[in-house]
Amino acid sequence: MKHLVVTECFDSIPISETMSHDSLTSAEADELANYVSKHSLDEDGIIVTRYEVTFINYVGFIQLHSCSIEILPKVSGNDLRQSRRVLLRMLQRSGFLDFHESQISQLMLEKMSLFEIIAFLFTTKLATELRKGIYRSYQREDGELQLVRGKIDMNRQLRREAMMKQGISCSYDEFEINNPLNQILKAALQLVMSRCTNPLTKKRTASSLMLMDEVASVTINRDQLDRMLFDRTNFRFQESFVLAKLLISRSAPVSSPGGSRSSSILFKMNDLFESYIAYLTRKNWDQVTFKDRRYKLLVKEGSNRGVFQLEPDLLVVNQHRQQIIIDTKWKMIYSHRSRHGVKREDFYQMYAYLTRYKEVNEVILLYPYHDGIVSSGDCLESWHLEEESGKKLKVFSVTYEDEIKAERELHDIIESL
Repeated sequence: MKHLVVTECFDSIPISETMSHDSLTSAEADELANYVSKHSLDEDGIIVTRYEVTFINYVGFIQLHSCSIEILPKVSGNDLRQSRRVLLRMLQRSGFLDFHESQISQLMLEKMSLFEIIAFLFTTKLATELRKGIYRSYQREDGELQLVRGKIDMNRQLRREAMMKQGISCSYDEFEINNPLNQILKAALQLVMSRCTNPLTKKRTASSLMLMDEVASVTINRDQLDRMLFDRTNFRFQESFVLAKLLISRSAPVSSPGGSRSSSILFKMNDLFESYIAYLTRKNWDQVTFKDRRYKLLVKEGSNRGVFQLEPDLLVVNQHRQQIIIDTKWKMIYSHRSRHGVKREDFYQMYAYLTRYKEVNEVILLYPYHDGIVSSGDCLESWHLEEESGKKLKVFSVTYEDEIKAERELHDIIESL
């Protein structure tokens, strides 16, 4: 099956009727557009025209009828392996994926798509736990027995006696493997088996499915995933469940030509970049507030109700006891543009923070570094409010693909203010 890899924001996939390994046909482009529409994805983020497909802000994996598409973040040198490694690290640091760094060394990152990688991590974790024993739980059962077990269901028993039927209507607990958690894990295994191509992952999946042969195959909905609770009896399966939930909930199917099904595992880079910077900030500073919601911009007269919720990404107190607001923007700015291309709406947003947060004197707009910016870690732009020179807005960028360098740059930015 054809597999296309594209860089988020910087590259696009051409649409051509000529059969090619690096382009989509019109039918495949239509299927993608249909998928975007049916699943209410951001149509400004997945742009399908007559000639090409561009992905902005989305990274991840999309499976179509006759091909798959992988969207990766931009890295220096356009190294496919490094791009996948950077994305995995950001997903791990941001809490979207749970795995140990040593597991990445086992992966052939230049050959495995994001879906294959997540499937590999899921089946590895689950197989390890299943070797210790499959999870069993008490499930309430109702049945007609010859001897009393559990307690008698009096309503059912009275109806049986009125109809002169033999047996005792009982409600009892059965210690069994056919429970909701195992049903979710099996559904994820079946999804992997149907779509994965890696031989090792398929072999491990088949072995796990054999152990779960007595578990019912059911359709899993989002409510079942959200209702799952963990205690000391099933806690060891929690990491496997998190990956299973990711595979199931983000691989929402939609009908497509030929009777096959399209699916995706997609992440928004603005959310990912924001969470990644939050992780690095919390790692080095104790007083960090994520998504502070204390203030509204305006108050309606008469009702005293606040309107226009202010929600800066990060509110940090540095070593000098200064409060600083950092707002991350997964947008491409360029040094050759006026004001580096900072959007008008971002100016207004930062102005609101500077005026409402009386104790904050400096607000930072933080962007990802790329080749179109003169330097990372240095102040690119600086403005202050008219007649209030102490209230400043500054623009910086950080090298997100190098975590050690990003951490150092972030430290210098916050402590230098």
